Amino acid sequence: MEREITITDNFMFATVMQNEGICRPFLERMLGISIEKIVYHEREKDLRIDPYSKGIRLDVHVKDSSRVFCLEMQCDDRKYTPLRTRYYQGMQDISFLDKGNVYLDLPETYILFVCLFDLFGKGLPVYTFENMCAEYEGLPLNDKCRKVFYNVNAWERENNPERRSLLKYFSDKKAEDDLTRCMQEQVVHTRNLREWRKEHMTIEQEIRLQARYAYDNGKAEGISLGISQGLSQGARVKAVETAKSAIAMGLSLEQIVKLTGLSEEEIDKLNDNGKQ
Repeated sequence: MEREITITDNFMFATVMQNEGICRPFLERMLGISIEKIVYHEREKDLRIDPYSKGIRLDVHVKDSSRVFCLEMQCDDRKYTPLRTRYYQGMQDISFLDKGNVYLDLPETYILFVCLFDLFGKGLPVYTFENMCAEYEGLPLNDKCRKVFYNVNAWERENNPERRSLLKYFSDKKAEDDLTRCMQEQVVHTRNLREWRKEHMTIEQEIRLQARYAYDNGKAEGISLGISQGLSQGARVKAVETAKSAIAMGLSLEQIVKLTGLSEEEIDKLNDNGKQ
């Protein structure tokens, strides 16, 4: 019997947010803004400048007519998370600013992290960051970028009832209003889909789930096996992603073989699939 997957698993969160009827009101509640319509919606968006740069994979990446929203579910307390948001912002901006565009073409950007812990240790339910002048109080940089971190464990301190309901749902998994009930119904429906894991879970996520279950059941050997498989299979996934980027850039077959370690047959197959 495997561990139950909930809304706080990042791949379940990303899957639920594919539903625009959930994603749009979720963003409106969390940010206190109005969104007329989501015109771009993508789960696990990959951003990479070139095959040699560090790429990022966003849980959810959506856009309305003038703004971009990057959503992440953060389960582990990683102290470098603020630096991740800096890199995310840079990658995001580069992806929108093609040669010939001007800086005014950059959209307003929100980078949101839903955290299952208090990243900054101040007990607040929400931490919002904007660039401000250090020497002149109240003078904003106006770079059109906000970074917002939610601490679900402090939901009781949230004064906005709609946002409070969402934070509480992430904390205790109990749906108490229309939106959270809709989210929970989507979670249950997704869990019951026989093909969901095959279609929506990456190798890394599958290995993580297996290792987590092994840990819960005291099977140390399962953890070791999971880590071993994760490393080897994860390296292959990265090599395949790099090969696809190199093919798109027009690198030669020999160059791609040296770059990724994949065989010529594997690369040819990727090339053929890309032409279909």
